[in-house]
Amino acid sequence: METSNKPIFWQFVGIGDSNFDVLRKLDTMEGRFIDNANFFHLDNLETVSDAQLYDQLLDEFPKWLQEAKDKHVL
Repeated sequence: METSNKPIFWQFVGIGDSNFDVLRKLDTMEGRFIDNANFFHLDNLETVSDAQLYDQLLDEFPKWLQEAKDKHVL
């Protein structure tokens, strides 16, 4: 991914019953300078609490933030 050495973190959320293979691949793509993408799937947004949603939204971001600082991207 060309943006893996840039100060950009991509957060993808799949909602509903669809095929999210492209987003899953972006999340697990090999060869990036920094893992700067995350994906998670929710069957139904209405059944997830705000706390659960925010926990999932911010799950990988702190790891990326630290690695981006360590590698002088930030």
